[in-house]
Amino acid sequence: MKVLVAGCGFVGERAADLLHAAGHEVIGLTHSPESAARLALIKPWRTESCDISSSDSVSALAVKLDAGSIEAVIHCASSGRGGAEMYQAVYVDGMRHLTAAFPTAFPLYTSSTSVYPQVDGEVVDETSFADPDRDTGRLLREAENIALNAQGAAARLAGIYGPGRSFVLKNLLEGKAAIEGNHGQGRILNQIHADDAASALVHLVTQRLSGIYNIVDDGQMTQRQCMDRLCAIFGVKLPGTREPDSNRKRGWSHKRVSNTKLHATGWTPRYASYFDALRDDPDLTSSILDLVQSAGETPPPRQPNILLIGLMGSGKTTVGRIVAQMVGFKLVDTDHLIVETAGKSIPEIFASEGEAGFRQRESAALRSLVGRRGCVIATGGGIVTQPRNMPLLRHLGYIAWLEADPERLARRTAMN
Repeated sequence: MKVLVAGCGFVGERAADLLHAAGHEVIGLTHSPESAARLALIKPWRTESCDISSSDSVSALAVKLDAGSIEAVIHCASSGRGGAEMYQAVYVDGMRHLTAAFPTAFPLYTSSTSVYPQVDGEVVDETSFADPDRDTGRLLREAENIALNAQGAAARLAGIYGPGRSFVLKNLLEGKAAIEGNHGQGRILNQIHADDAASALVHLVTQRLSGIYNIVDDGQMTQRQCMDRLCAIFGVKLPGTREPDSNRKRGWSHKRVSNTKLHATGWTPRYASYFDALRDDPDLTSSILDLVQSAGETPPPRQPNILLIGLMGSGKTTVGRIVAQMVGFKLVDTDHLIVETAGKSIPEIFASEGEAGFRQRESAALRSLVGRRGCVIATGGGIVTQPRNMPLLRHLGYIAWLEADPERLARRTAMN
C-alpha cells in the first residue's frame, strides 16, 4: 500500500515508521522544506514538503506523486497551537484539499475526543452527541465530515502522551497541577500513548475501516485517582482543587470515552493504561523527570534512598549491607533484580542477549524502583552509560560512586 502521511509530528512520524516497517510505501509530508530535509536524513521513507492549506500546493504535490497511485492519506498535521483561523486552514481546508487532490485514496482524519462536550461523567461512544460549543471543536467536526463523506474515517484521539510529553506528570512534578471540579474528584482523564495512537491509525488505514473511531486506552480514571497514585510513586504532595477552567481552548468536559468499537476490529493498545506505560515504556518516566530537572525551577525532591554505584569489585554490595544495617534501610541489588526477572544469570544474559540486552534489563530494574523509599540501592557502574538512566538516578536518591584502583579491582574479581 502506498500511503501519504500529512504531518510527521508526535504521532504522524510514528505512524510512518510503523507503515514502513510493515512493508508499505510511505511518503511523509511536512509543512516546511527544512523539516522534510531533516527527516530525509534519518528516515528510510520518502519525505516531501507541502502547505496543505493551499489548494495549489496540494494540487502540485498530487501531480508530482501521481495521485492515482496513492492508496491512503492520513491527515495528522498540527495547527501549531493556533486558534480557529489555523484550525480552518490546516484541518478543514487541508482535509478538503487532500481529498480533492487524491480522490481515489482512503482518507483518514485525526480528530479529537474533545468534540464530545459531555460534563456529567457518562460513557460516550461514537454514536454519542458530539456538537461542541467552541469554534475549534466545530471545525474539527467539519474536517471529520469531509473525510467521512469521502468514505473514509475519523479517528478521535484522546489526550496524547509519550516520551518527552506528559502534561499530567510534568505539571504535577512542577507544582502546577490542580484537580478540577467534580466535587474534588476532577474530570475523567482519557489518554492514549503516542505509540498506540500511531498503531491505531495504521490499523484503520490498512484495514480500510471507514467511520468514526475513538482512539483511547483502557485505563480511564478521574484526576484524583490519577494524582493519588502519582503522588505516592513520586513522593510529592497531592495538588489542590479548583473550579473548571472555562477558558480552555477546547472547553472543559467530564466523560468516559469508550474504545469498544475499535477493540472489536482487533486492535489492542500496547499500554492498556497510563500506569502501564510509566512502568513499561523505557523512556517515558525518565524523559519527564529530565524535563522537570532541567527546567531551572525547583526540581522534585530526591527520594529517601542511598545509591551506591561502582564497577565490579568496588565493594558496593559489601558496603551496601553495612550502610543498610546502620540506617535501617533495605538493601536492593539491581543485579539480583535482573537475574530474578530474567530467570538466568548475568553471564547467561550477556551470552544470549549481548550487552545491549543486559543494559535494557538494567534500565528496567532501575525503573522498577521508582516509588521505593528507605533503600540502599547497589548498582553497577555501567548504568551511567545509558542517558535514560540519569534522571532516574537523580530522582531515586543520594548517590555515592565507589572507587578502587585497577589492581585492587583485578584481585577482587579474579575468581568471578
